[in-house]
Amino acid sequence: MSGRIHPARRAWPLSIAAVLLAALPLPAQQDPQGRQQPAPYSAPQSATPPVPNAPGQQPLPQAQQPNVSPDAPLPRPDGTSVDLRDVKPLTPETPGAIGGTQQTQQVRTNTNAPRREASAPFQTSPFRLIAPYRAAHVPPVPAANPARIDSLVRDGKLYLSLHDAIALAVENNLDVEVSRYNILLADTDLIRAKGGGNLRGLDYNITQTSPGVGAQTSPLLNAATNGTTAAAAPQVTDLSQITQAGNTTQQTLSSTNSLAYAPGPQVPLFDPIVTAQAGYLRRSDQKSLIETGNGTTGTGTGAAAGSGSDVSSQPLSFVNTGVDYQQGFSFGAQIEAFVSNAPQVLYSQTSQYNPFHAPSTNVTFTQSLLRGRGRAVNLRFVRIARLDQQVSRLLFEQQLLETVYGTSRLYYDLVSLGENIGVKEEALAAAERLFRDDQSQVAEGTLAPIELTRVQALLAASRLDLIQARGEYRQQEVILRQNLLRRVGDPVTQFASIVPTDRIQVPATPPQLDVPGLTADALATRPDLLQAGIQVQANEIAARGTANGVKPLLNLYANVQTRGSSLVPYELLGSPGTGNAQVPAALTQGGLRLSTIYQGGIQLTLPLRNRIAQADAARDAVQLRQSQGRAAKLENDVRQQVENATVALENAHQAYAAAVESRNYQQQLLQAEIDKFAVGASTNFLIVQDQAYLAQARSTEVAARSDYQKAQLALDRSLGDLLQKNGIIFDEAVQGELADHP
Repeated sequence: MSGRIHPARRAWPLSIAAVLLAALPLPAQQDPQGRQQPAPYSAPQSATPPVPNAPGQQPLPQAQQPNVSPDAPLPRPDGTSVDLRDVKPLTPETPGAIGGTQQTQQVRTNTNAPRREASAPFQTSPFRLIAPYRAAHVPPVPAANPARIDSLVRDGKLYLSLHDAIALAVENNLDVEVSRYNILLADTDLIRAKGGGNLRGLDYNITQTSPGVGAQTSPLLNAATNGTTAAAAPQVTDLSQITQAGNTTQQTLSSTNSLAYAPGPQVPLFDPIVTAQAGYLRRSDQKSLIETGNGTTGTGTGAAAGSGSDVSSQPLSFVNTGVDYQQGFSFGAQIEAFVSNAPQVLYSQTSQYNPFHAPSTNVTFTQSLLRGRGRAVNLRFVRIARLDQQVSRLLFEQQLLETVYGTSRLYYDLVSLGENIGVKEEALAAAERLFRDDQSQVAEGTLAPIELTRVQALLAASRLDLIQARGEYRQQEVILRQNLLRRVGDPVTQFASIVPTDRIQVPATPPQLDVPGLTADALATRPDLLQAGIQVQANEIAARGTANGVKPLLNLYANVQTRGSSLVPYELLGSPGTGNAQVPAALTQGGLRLSTIYQGGIQLTLPLRNRIAQADAARDAVQLRQSQGRAAKLENDVRQQVENATVALENAHQAYAAAVESRNYQQQLLQAEIDKFAVGASTNFLIVQDQAYLAQARSTEVAARSDYQKAQLALDRSLGDLLQKNGIIFDEAVQGELADHP
């Protein structure tokens, strides 16, 4: 019966035609610049009371009338809507002030550190006796500044432009905040290296923003309607599987990763070290052999002795002390000096004329001749730490790029999901009007009940589509809110919903892209590629230090002792990067003689096979080649990403043009079926089918517009200039306080 015209239906074709014409979207207008503007829209009136079902038909759920423009759908929690096509962003978008290459140079040479997160300046002056021994106090994670977000909240809703969303993310996002601390880590490593320590490394993790609902429902909206059935079953999206947390990627070019470089030669003690010891000693009376006048010896206990008498001393109490001073120098030398009263404690009496009454001294100067010689080797950690300072700022810039990119995607997905709600509401309204009209015709006996069942199926599918669209929008709000707030659930920053005030604009003409020029810009501005180059430099420095460790240990020394009687003990110069010096073995030992000793010589350590040092040097050379290969591969990846992004942008523009054309043709087909139906040349089935196809074509147009915007964002991300295009100044981002530039 659906393929023929019922005789009784020729009396009411104009009624259905009027209903479907009212459901059609008006043609899009164009502004003077040729861009498409939303058509005037009048919200449908409230639903009329439902007509009783035809006999044998299932009852319909309560109607859900749409009352929002498909071009500006901004649903509220209470179910109403607001038209914000004329609302301007509360904070104007700021154009970039400087070019990408200049910005990158400023990032590399920038020395500013976060003020709110930083500890008090280190007090390392030796003239301040207590300050160097107090631990630095790092303040807790700063709380969010509610001033910006308070200025955007009206009536419990956050009216948000893209620029405001990015500013809130830069100031409040915890991934960005964690990356700020990386700058402070690099500064502490430099101070540690200047003191003679090795490096503890940086955090090379970059956290990507959650893809949100748009990635799970890819393409963003439902797939195109297939088959010839008008009431095609919609696809159901499992919202419980939407990704909420960010994905983490890690750079692997650093010398601080799991493939760490060998420690290399000992590091000089750039921070002088004083080692002291003091203790109480009581010496009992002692007896000694004495020579008598006739050449014989004897023992005695007397206090004094003449010819043939004994000599002894009374019990004495002493405070034994020893002080040692060590300091290393960048050219590979070390000086050590210590003073001890051990000879006085062990051998002297109370008389000041006793030659052991004064303490003994020992001064040694040692210079490395092979291993550990030269500033290039001994300052390697200082140079790497300075490079790491640049890397830490580039890592922060990369985290900013990922956050800005992710926030922009989430924002535009929210815009598209809102537009999709409008499309689904319009489709539901048209289905409800058709259902009410067909229901009346069935009651009059001019339409077969099977046609009402067909419309009921379309109505149920349209209602399910709308329910899913609203659920996706609300979940996208939750994900975007988490990205913008420092603390989710903070009562200071409570708002019921997010209302995006920006719209996606697709240019009428396709973009003209210079791929070689864009690639050159990306190679000069991408922070991850610059990190790779700097890390290769740091790895070269570390590998040269390891190669120096293959050489034998040959030291030249000079020593002066007073009241000395010992040779210079063999000691390793410096420390393995801990800053802890070796305690001299002679610190509490006094000389047995009254002589002043001058010594000089060489000390040699010669591993006969030296396999460990050889293996370390070879491994570090191989790892250096690996890092160079990864850097070259990353450069190839950048070139590929730029080229792919340009292809995707061009394809997205063509796809959008095709989607608009498809929607126009589908609209014409529906109008043609309505005209044919008015003269009895079409059927209710074909009108219902074309109405479903038109609704899906409009959803496809919304998805194509969203895809174009995200392709543009992907190109900007591949070029590494998202900060400049969004007017973000690096120094302000480091401090976490973006100014509203005029």
